[in-house]
Amino acid sequence: MDYALPRAADLPELAVTFGEAPTHSNPLGVKGVGQAGAIGAPQTVMHAVLDALRPLGVTGLQMPATAETVWRAIRGAQPAA
Repeated sequence: MDYALPRAADLPELAVTFGEAPTHSNPLGVKGVGQAGAIGAPQTVMHAVLDALRPLGVTGLQMPATAETVWRAIRGAQPAA
């Protein structure tokens, strides 16, 4: 319990609605949504990496954030004033 862990009681009440928009590209009118829940993860990780590197002067980074990519960004950055 060293840090706060958000719980359901800490969140505001959410209003969930469904907006149907059938597709005409197949006979069932359905669309695939298998990865819809994961679409925000890559951006979130990249922003976290950039936040961590900002004091070192890194202001931009291309995906994927491999060890070499991060190291090159650090080596090429101008230290933050």
